[in-house]
Amino acid sequence: MKRKHLKYSLPVLLLVVMLTLSLSFVGCGSRNAAKDKEAAGSKNAGNNEKPVKVRIGLIGGDSLVWNHVKKEAAKENIEVELVFFDSYPLPNAALNSGEIDMNAFQHHLYLDTESKQHGYKLSVIGETVFAPLGLYSKKLKSVDELKDGDTIVIPDDVTNGGRSLLLLQDAGLITVDPDAGATPTLKDIKNPRKFKIMELEAANIPASLEEVPLAAINSGIASDAGWTPSKDALVLENAKSGKNPYVNVIVVRTEEKDNPVYRRIVEIHHTDAVKEIIKKDTKGSEMPVW
Repeated sequence: MKRKHLKYSLPVLLLVVMLTLSLSFVGCGSRNAAKDKEAAGSKNAGNNEKPVKVRIGLIGGDSLVWNHVKKEAAKENIEVELVFFDSYPLPNAALNSGEIDMNAFQHHLYLDTESKQHGYKLSVIGETVFAPLGLYSKKLKSVDELKDGDTIVIPDDVTNGGRSLLLLQDAGLITVDPDAGATPTLKDIKNPRKFKIMELEAANIPASLEEVPLAAINSGIASDAGWTPSKDALVLENAKSGKNPYVNVIVVRTEEKDNPVYRRIVEIHHTDAVKEIIKKDTKGSEMPVW
């Protein structure tokens, strides 16, 4: 049986070759495109970093200033959580234990006293405002109306209690032993008018004014209670020149004092926008110090 030889013309052979080559290029192109897409996907995934989370401890209710900082920090992939405490000793204890990462509620003197008492390893990385202490009343229009033997409420912590006694001295109600320094106690005063000076947790003092004629309250708590310190305080503490131990601070654990994220949060706080918020929110009763 004779084999039949298929004969193809040259044009047909050329067409077959061209089709074969085209299919090969298409296959390579598809594979290369897939590899390029995979590489691009990996690259994009590398850029989608998880936000850095930072917990900041505060005292009292909501904060316009720190909500602004939170919003601005989010633009830089820093997720700020505001943690509110209702008692002064709590934010430092929480910071020292690692429950939170930063706090912003206290002045230099309070931090120094707490650190010595409890052995905290905490450091200041920024200053915020000077918030003057004031004497408030719902019953009196002037401290001159105070009667001998009346009750006066002051904060029960060492630093703000001592600060309150110095303010009572400035108001002409008592005298304080100058050797007691910035943190006098009730043992360091002369009280010829026999005032009953009662110590109470700072956050509970505004409510006490329903019962007592006069109380010492710091500006933050006074503002939360609805007062405007510059208008409503019968006597308001004056800012002192030079280094003021009552300037409020931003605090971290000492081992984290050079943390660039925490330092960046301080920079976000120290802006003109925040100054304006402080002025409007506190009606001028708190003074930015940066």
